[in-house]
Amino acid sequence: MLSLATLGVHGVLTGPGDGPASAAGTATARQPSYVVAHSGDSLWSIAERHRGDVGVRRYVDALIDLNGGTAIQAGQAVRLP
Repeated sequence: MLSLATLGVHGVLTGPGDGPASAAGTATARQPSYVVAHSGDSLWSIAERHRGDVGVRRYVDALIDLNGGTAIQAGQAVRLP
């Protein structure tokens, strides 16, 4: 169930694949993005800074899924969707 939810969040954030499947695109795989949490940061504040055009609640949900929960600490690498 969790993996289905993760796939759903990924699909929402990345959008549908409009082009045909091709091996040519596999050479440029996107590396995960991270930010380091500072004192006073929360997933909500990180989402507000990095969400782009994605709704903040949707982005927070994706952060929770990627980082294994809601708790973060100063100095922690927080994975971004």
